[in-house]
Amino acid sequence: MGVVALLIFIAVTVLLNVLLKRDIAEALLVALVATSLAGGAQAPQLLWGAVVRAVSNDVTFAGMAFVFMGVLVAQTGLIGRLIHIFDAVFGRLPGGAAYVSTLGSAAVGLVAGSTAGNAATVGSVTIPWMKENGWSSRRAATLVAGNSGLGVSLPPNSTMFIILGAAPVAALGVTGGQVYVSLLVAGAYCVLYRMLVVWLWTRRDRIPAVASRGQSFLQAVREGWTSLLIFLGITIPVLLTFGPIFDYLSAPGRVGEAISTVSIIVHVPILISLIAVIEGWNRLKGRWGEVARAMRAEVPQFATVGISLFAALAASDIMSRLGVGKQLNEALVGSHLPKPLMILLVAVLCIIVATPLSSTATAAAIGAPSVVALSALGVPPVVAVCTVLVCTSTEGASPPVGAPIYLASGMAEVDPKETFVPLIVWFVVPIIGIAWLLGMGWLPIPH
Repeated sequence: MGVVALLIFIAVTVLLNVLLKRDIAEALLVALVATSLAGGAQAPQLLWGAVVRAVSNDVTFAGMAFVFMGVLVAQTGLIGRLIHIFDAVFGRLPGGAAYVSTLGSAAVGLVAGSTAGNAATVGSVTIPWMKENGWSSRRAATLVAGNSGLGVSLPPNSTMFIILGAAPVAALGVTGGQVYVSLLVAGAYCVLYRMLVVWLWTRRDRIPAVASRGQSFLQAVREGWTSLLIFLGITIPVLLTFGPIFDYLSAPGRVGEAISTVSIIVHVPILISLIAVIEGWNRLKGRWGEVARAMRAEVPQFATVGISLFAALAASDIMSRLGVGKQLNEALVGSHLPKPLMILLVAVLCIIVATPLSSTATAAAIGAPSVVALSALGVPPVVAVCTVLVCTSTEGASPPVGAPIYLASGMAEVDPKETFVPLIVWFVVPIIGIAWLLGMGWLPIPH
């Protein structure tokens, strides 16, 4: 009944969220209850057990902690100062505004995992700037919508949390720290690809070099160098959980096994929040009332993230206990396709589901089964997780329902339909290619 539960989950989520336009958290809660019914007489027991396990999962806390972190970072203006530094480096190059837009999306992706939020935050600044620099409205909207996927292909994001919290993935021995580091590398490939796209577009559209809108590089670094401290919030937990520093501290007679309790997905938002407050203290002084109002304004987002993560984890748990992973795996193995075609099939399946659904709902529906299926093909589990995450990152660039498409098109004042084909050609199909290369092991990432 696992596959039946999966189909029920997808159908209910699509019906409520896409067709009836209900909030994603509400859709996932209803889908959770509907999914449990696939268990027949065991439905109450399955539902209760899944709820208990989802509530106790630290992934739910981590997801909401990253929302809190994002509010603090936004209130300090830290990302804006990072963008000024990017502008000082790339702004004077031909097509410079597009390079800055891409790196800005990557910077936002490192602190917030929403594709729509990524497009709105970066697009509001860089779309007018790109148009001033000679880019067409269609190109500007396409780039911002296409780049929004960096909110999922870079850690952290709710999609990653849902997959990590799934019991079948945990059973494979995958940890949050491993995925965080590996996804940083996988996401870097996605950033580099997008920088290559900008370079190609610049040459094709003959975009000239223009004067930077900001300061000189030295001035930008002198005034905004403290914004670079945000990367310590990522680097320190990584160093404490991987590599020679971890090996040294975990040796007998030193910190020992206690160092292994450091959780990247829990400590990164805490550390970045502290760094953001310290770095932006002078900008926050006298504005605490405004910060409090911003926090209150994000209460619905806290609720949406928390409820969505809870419902998605619980539904994934039910589907797992009904055997969806084993059943999909048997179906794939029974097809007797060669490994390259099998990986491509899983990648395309993830993207098809991510087109009508959000990446969060996609992860809940087929994230864990896809990881299990890829692992059965011999793909290392951590690589399998990153492959699935890169696939689902196409959510924002997949016509016709990706919210970033309409946000970016509205800011660029262009008909969204004009971006559909370019998005598929430049940001959906190539990302499938990157995910396939990751799964095949031809784009190496640590695992």
